Amino acid sequence: MKIAVLCDIHANLPAFRAVLAHLEAVAPHLVVVGGDIINRGPEPRACLELVLDRIAHHGWRYLKGNHEDYVLKAAAGSAGLPEWERKLCAHSAWTADRVRDWLPEIARWPDSVECPAPDGTSLAVFHASRKGNRVGLYEFMQDHEIADCVRPLHSAICVGHTHVPFIREIEGTLVVNAGAVGMPFDGDPRASYALFEWSPEGWRTEIVRIPYDRAETEAAYHRTGYWTDAGPMVPLILEELHHASSRLGWWHRHYEASVRTGAISVEESVAALLRDGPPKP
Repeated sequence: MKIAVLCDIHANLPAFRAVLAHLEAVAPHLVVVGGDIINRGPEPRACLELVLDRIAHHGWRYLKGNHEDYVLKAAAGSAGLPEWERKLCAHSAWTADRVRDWLPEIARWPDSVECPAPDGTSLAVFHASRKGNRVGLYEFMQDHEIADCVRPLHSAICVGHTHVPFIREIEGTLVVNAGAVGMPFDGDPRASYALFEWSPEGWRTEIVRIPYDRAETEAAYHRTGYWTDAGPMVPLILEELHHASSRLGWWHRHYEASVRTGAISVEESVAALLRDGPPKP
């Protein structure tokens, strides 16, 4: 019994298609999409429709990530938000405009999926953790910190959200971060997903890395209007694609407070981060 878990496609159609091609060869019994199909990328509708087709015709299972929530919030409108926050959310509003007819269905998506095995054990899938779709698991966390985020423990647990894959065994539970299909943050630009296999001996897993044409993804930024029409944060998102590391996270930690107080504009903060890059470890 094989189960593939795909997380964080982030509207990156070439990466998603490369993973789909690999899945054809692997032939898992079940595929679970662990959230963040849309947003933070240039082709949300095409990625969403591919997932919906496989839900309808291949029995894929799915759940909602924080970026689906961001798009739902953006679709509700920005009235009352300060200008800097409207600019910050512009790429989510751009995405909402392209998938608006699917948003009522997305709003009903579950927050977790449980996949039972023949022996009564199960694989539980969350976007980030049991504590919420923005409370992520990182490899640098201690075992007890991870366990506190996913209790009650199952035989196997898989998450995404942080875009950095890892495999750990904690208190007899296999804990896996699948990484990201469309936007890895571990310095390796290849698409990432987790492949689980159950046998009478228990659960095993591996992180699968798939190369794809990133130039084709970058071309989509311009072909779709994402680059010109989706707001000032898009250059940071493209930098994430180039470097396979976070930029929006660094912006929130190091620039948002200054932008919020008016000490620097959104555009100036983006230019500063593009110029200086995140601090070196």
